[in-house]
Amino acid sequence: MHRFIFTIAIVAAMTASFNAAAQQSMPDPLELAAQMADQLEKDLDLDVVQVFKVDTLFQHAYTEYYADVEKLSKAGVPANSNQYQRNSDIWGRYIDIQLEQILTEEQWAKYLKTDAGRNKKRRDKRLEENKY
Repeated sequence: MHRFIFTIAIVAAMTASFNAAAQQSMPDPLELAAQMADQLEKDLDLDVVQVFKVDTLFQHAYTEYYADVEKLSKAGVPANSNQYQRNSDIWGRYIDIQLEQILTEEQWAKYLKTDAGRNKKRRDKRLEENKY
């Protein structure tokens, strides 16, 4: 009986440890949104209103993106599935469409010259070609 209780305790501890590790591996969408808004503020010299709009955009997009990732995971979709890339591409495109409306033409042009802009080109090409 003691062996059974000990085994249950070990399994419970391992499960709690695994869940904590899984939660740590997924970034907090709100923190990530704040970091991205701060970075864009510095890189593109955003005004206060733009920073607010960008932060709100990222909070929404990242929260929904991670909810979609969790749905895929719970549905048993393998981690190497193209569905995860497609999900990322769709939310990335959404962010870019919204950012283009928030930024000035000069800021948008500068944005497109960054790594994010290069990623946008690759993402748009994948979505256009439907490579999933």
